[in-house]
Amino acid sequence: MFSKTIFKQTLKTNVKLWLIFTIIMSVLCAVLIAVFDASTLSSMSEMVKDTPLASLLGSTTFLGMLAQTFYSIHGVILPLIFVIMTANSLIAAQVDRGSMAYLLSTPIKRSTVVRTQAIYLVLSLVAMFVILTIVGVLSVHTFQSDIDLNISDLIMLNVGLFLLMFATSSISFLFSCIFNLSKNSLAFGAGIPLAFFLFEMMGKVDSSLEGFKYLSLNSLFDTNAIINNDIYVIQFILLGAVGIVLYLIGIRVFKEKDLPL
Repeated sequence: MFSKTIFKQTLKTNVKLWLIFTIIMSVLCAVLIAVFDASTLSSMSEMVKDTPLASLLGSTTFLGMLAQTFYSIHGVILPLIFVIMTANSLIAAQVDRGSMAYLLSTPIKRSTVVRTQAIYLVLSLVAMFVILTIVGVLSVHTFQSDIDLNISDLIMLNVGLFLLMFATSSISFLFSCIFNLSKNSLAFGAGIPLAFFLFEMMGKVDSSLEGFKYLSLNSLFDTNAIINNDIYVIQFILLGAVGIVLYLIGIRVFKEKDLPL
């Protein structure tokens, strides 16, 4: 079911990459919180009014600013890159360079190997977003203590972003399990998530392109619904369901496919 030895080795191999992205995201989040100024943001809103940039700038409230910047752009693209790189390295890259053949020559079952790698990817995201949430909450109390803010909304933004990355990571992991070559794994495991991100951005920038966002998994992470207390639980459930199903399919595919051993 799970191998502590493989998990420790995977952790040792990937911890530097995880640290880099976690630190960058945490620092960026803290900086955006620290520099928030409602009057400055209002002036910027006036400058870009009636332009496509107005929809990206969004609300002049504190959470509105965070939702339309960090939780829609920076906080999506950074963990997305981490997920793409890590998912490919866990399975496809090891098959491609032959190290998977060595690993499977041991008494450890193939099913144990792929489950352990999947567990690592999910837990690395959990740890990343727990730290990001703590940094965000502490930064609000430190730099924006005078703002009337419902901390639970900030926490739910992080929960929603985690679920989006969980679902996205399942796509990259699935294609890492399907393909034996890194170039093929990355073509789909990176191409589809990046297309989802671009479709979502296109739908926000131009109303005539709004239909594109409905082709994107990212549209299920509705930051406006969270900060306005609208319905978002169903979207969260769908993201979680997509992630679980695709991880299970990826594990099954790897268990049953032919490998160049």
